[in-house]
Amino acid sequence: MYPRPPVFALMLAPSDTTLPTAAVTVCPGCDLLLQSITPQPHQVAACPRCGQQLYRYKDNAIQKALVLSLTGLLLYFPANLLPLLTFSVLGAETHSSIVQACLSMFSQKQYVIGMAVALTTLIFPLLILSGLLLITLGLTRHWQAAWMPRFFRMYHHLTEWAMTDVFLVGVLITIVKMSHTAVVTFNSGFFCFIGLVLATITAQTVIDRQLFWSLMEKDETPVPRESAERAPATEPSDAGGNVLLCHSCHKLLPAEYVATSGRQNCPRCGHSLHPRKENSITRTWALILTACILTVPANLLPIMEVEHFGVPDRSTIMEGILYFFQEGSYGIGLVILVASILVPLFKIIGLAIILLSIHFRWHSWLRHKAIMFRYIEFIGRWSMLDIFVITLLCSLAQFGFLSTVNAAPAAFYFTGVVLSTMFAALSFDPRLLWDAAASASNHQEIHGKTSHS
Repeated sequence: MYPRPPVFALMLAPSDTTLPTAAVTVCPGCDLLLQSITPQPHQVAACPRCGQQLYRYKDNAIQKALVLSLTGLLLYFPANLLPLLTFSVLGAETHSSIVQACLSMFSQKQYVIGMAVALTTLIFPLLILSGLLLITLGLTRHWQAAWMPRFFRMYHHLTEWAMTDVFLVGVLITIVKMSHTAVVTFNSGFFCFIGLVLATITAQTVIDRQLFWSLMEKDETPVPRESAERAPATEPSDAGGNVLLCHSCHKLLPAEYVATSGRQNCPRCGHSLHPRKENSITRTWALILTACILTVPANLLPIMEVEHFGVPDRSTIMEGILYFFQEGSYGIGLVILVASILVPLFKIIGLAIILLSIHFRWHSWLRHKAIMFRYIEFIGRWSMLDIFVITLLCSLAQFGFLSTVNAAPAAFYFTGVVLSTMFAALSFDPRLLWDAAASASNHQEIHGKTSHS
């Protein structure tokens, strides 16, 4: 049995009480100081202010993750190298694997799209599965290797970019789209890929991050007891400048750690330490504006070109959605509408509202804005769905003079929109929302005192 890490609740300590290091942490979403409580089976702990989930009880996390990551690696190569589907039209047959689908984009000189698809469906999934296997194997063997925290940090950052689940939905949409014009045969690679997706998703679900980090901890960097002195029980307490939280592994350090130790990186995971992400607002605005500019050609230009008997027919994203509605595939059309049109629009508008709230110090609906930001982070990757469908069609729907499918100019711009919005969400520091609200409250309080005087 492994020692269970603490779960955290709102700190309710009186102002004249100090707390030991192990009893406190800071919410990574809003910087609220929290006190540990004893975990219970199947317990979920969430921040009482911003609603961010801090801990979910996981049983046998290491053993489950070890088995699932090994299963995923065993399925990885047949899932990616064996043909997924075979399409037959008037005696002509085509089949393709995921690797061949990626190569088809390079053959059409769509290098940005080909690289994005290869990274998200081939390279990143392999890295997270192999990294997770090595980490769980090391934890079961009680290794204290220096590479383990680095690998786990890499795993944490790459999970958002490994999109095998999105690609599987793209495969299903491709099947529906081609079922009216071609005979579809399921090959062994298709079933291996389903197993790979299920193993990868389940492995990510069973991981207990706090448990993993606590077992990889070599030494404790103490937080001064005076850093734990907080406000009365009725007041939510902010960490402020008293402590420093690693935003990767959530290790709590004294605020003066960088100055006293001379180290700029977290002693546990090696991530760079910063009270807030540097130039967060500027970088987020730049990426959002980039996404806005790229959205225009991405939606107005054709995204896919289909040739029937040598006659080209180009369609935009909206025309592709209307095609599914006209064919009676309302569910597929709705999925593409949400993923390709509504999700990018929601991300751009949502991030703009959050950034404007910080600029004008709007301190209302903070919890709702924090929840909205977490949804923006979660759904951003699903906008790659249209790109995956185009990649599959460019590889599978190649019947020579009968019919061929090629990527059109909008595919490049749409990939840029997806990447820009994802990087914008990664660049933003949600704690700035609460900093702006606290600054506005302090300003109002000082202004009220001045007016009263």
